[in-house]
Amino acid sequence: MRKRARVYMILVILAGTAAFIESIVYSWDSLVHLVQYRFPLLFSMLTLSAISRSCPLYLRNDQAFDISVVSTVAIYLYCGTRIAIIVYVVSTLVTFEKCADGTVKSLYNMDLKKTLFNVSNIVLSIALPGLVCRALGYSDTGLLLPEALPKAVVFSVGTYLINALLSMTLFCLMGMASVSDALRQVVGLMPNVLAAMPIGIVIALIYNMNYGVWLVLLMLLPLLLARYAWKLYLDAQKQQMLLIHGIISAMEAKDKYTEGHSRRVYEYALQIGQAMGMTRKQLEILGTGALLHDVGKIGIDDSILRKPSRLTDDEWQIMRSHPDIGVHIVSGLGFKPEVLEIIRNHHQRYDGGGYPARDSDEAPSMYTMIMGVADAYDAMTSDRAYRKHFSQDKAIAILQEGSGTQFDPKVVDAFVHVLEKHKQ
Repeated sequence: MRKRARVYMILVILAGTAAFIESIVYSWDSLVHLVQYRFPLLFSMLTLSAISRSCPLYLRNDQAFDISVVSTVAIYLYCGTRIAIIVYVVSTLVTFEKCADGTVKSLYNMDLKKTLFNVSNIVLSIALPGLVCRALGYSDTGLLLPEALPKAVVFSVGTYLINALLSMTLFCLMGMASVSDALRQVVGLMPNVLAAMPIGIVIALIYNMNYGVWLVLLMLLPLLLARYAWKLYLDAQKQQMLLIHGIISAMEAKDKYTEGHSRRVYEYALQIGQAMGMTRKQLEILGTGALLHDVGKIGIDDSILRKPSRLTDDEWQIMRSHPDIGVHIVSGLGFKPEVLEIIRNHHQRYDGGGYPARDSDEAPSMYTMIMGVADAYDAMTSDRAYRKHFSQDKAIAILQEGSGTQFDPKVVDAFVHVLEKHKQ
């Protein structure tokens, strides 16, 4: 593990431990009361927390989110911040996570440092939103509706964001995820968190009823259904990415000179899109199109793809058909129309040239213009069968020379700014 990641983990563990000790000290009387007079309630909350934590959703092999936000919201609304922290920490003793590979992990067979980090992460994710709610004038407990709704929203969103921020920061420091990937995962899961939040409010209200402690057990079914909805979302994302990377691998197997090309173009395109202020959804479309833009080369004969000399006119005509072939290959796979547009038009020029030809009154999309610059830059800075790669400075000069004709000036300016920034 990288040194900065270890230091970060230690800082989070120390902060989480301090928050837990503070919770014990300042809620000791309430805790004793729960144990002596309301043990069924305490048992129910521990069970709810443990079960919700024992159903993690794996983003990658070692990256997971669980639905503990639901139980945390319920316990927070009914008992307050400190009791919610204590219940979460104690429930760690009886939490068993089934991993993506089928193995079962618990406190008793996991790396201690990792366990302490994960628990401290959630402790801080409870404590900090609790402080924010108090700063906004919300009482630590209280279930009157609709007054409790704003507090529940602030706490739920705060808990999710802090948890995600702390986790994704570690993944980035360890080199397990890029910042852009981390942000996409965080934002992508946000609607599901907000949709599940009312379940936590309902559970808190049930706790406030006669025999509510036992009725909460019935809420485990919708709780698990919420978890299933999140799983479907993640599974769909994973399957699509597996499909995309499978297609790319098949394409690159045909032509060793294009190995890694699509992934590099993907990175360049996202850098340009981010510099130009594209939204998350636009970046997702751009990234998918960038990965798949050359998929049509699967349908081009190897003798043309690998030819070390200049192509003949007839061979160029065949090569220029790869955008349409690409659209034909992926058109039935459920990709958005904008992705198909990127695949078809990534060789079109700003001045109306390029291929395939477009209508004279058809304006080029920003996706197309970004792809043109990203694709051209990687082609220039990579070795090809017929030439060695250009230097970065020469490639930038060629982009600037073609600005306003082959390339969109705004895109060229944005990309040059990105490249110059990375030089520093």
